[in-house]
Amino acid sequence: MKIRVLALLLVLGFFAVMMQDASAQSAPTVKVTVAKKSYKPGQTGTLIIKFKHGPKVKIPKEPPIEVTVSGDGITGQGVQNYSGGDGDYIESSQIKYNFKIGSSVESGSTITVSGTVKFGYCSTETGTCKMTTKNFTATVKVK
Repeated sequence: MKIRVLALLLVLGFFAVMMQDASAQSAPTVKVTVAKKSYKPGQTGTLIIKFKHGPKVKIPKEPPIEVTVSGDGITGQGVQNYSGGDGDYIESSQIKYNFKIGSSVESGSTITVSGTVKFGYCSTETGTCKMTTKNFTATVKVK
């Protein structure tokens, strides 16, 4: 009987440690900036999306990273190819997202771009992967 109780406690302790490791893995933060200072009406631009994460966390290529944008005069064009590099994870901790300024946007204006980035992140220590969605805002100046 004592051996069964000891074995049960050992198993429960193991699961408690595994759950603690999985919950200790915090989601990366996302910072979005505009590649150039300003764009002309009708021009295509680039948002640079940087993931800030711990040393034992990586961003996988699958499932694909999803970006949505909204803002007056802005339309999303899509994520640039980030399939390079070896393995199952993106090469650097950033991706690029293309957008287009509407041709009717007034020169001299500033557009606020709002959006979300949905992505996975994995612990290289435990192999645990999770999904998260982060909101962002960025401003785009129109020449």
